[in-house]
Amino acid sequence: MIIFNVDSMNLICNTLQKTPKQQFNTFFFNDGCQNHQVADFTTLEEYFDVHGMSQAITTGYKITFIGGGELVTKVDGESLQVMPFTCQPETKADYGISTKVSKYMF
Repeated sequence: MIIFNVDSMNLICNTLQKTPKQQFNTFFFNDGCQNHQVADFTTLEEYFDVHGMSQAITTGYKITFIGGGELVTKVDGESLQVMPFTCQPETKADYGISTKVSKYMF
């Protein structure tokens, strides 16, 4: 299980690009209140034409979570700018653990 937050977005986006989609269920985003399981990762690209050749430039990344939340980051030079993130609070299971995460605990 890998838990990340906004401070490690640069590293986690590089890792998710190289990770097969079948292994996304081991990544969780901690928003400071709860953990959100990663469902999908998308690279946002902008396409344009340069002297008759098509070019693509990465403009950001989108991480989709189980439950419908999304985290969007924009490439700002060498760093990533995280767009505002909002998500519905989850109901808690025993011991204050979210029901989505508690199934992975022993």
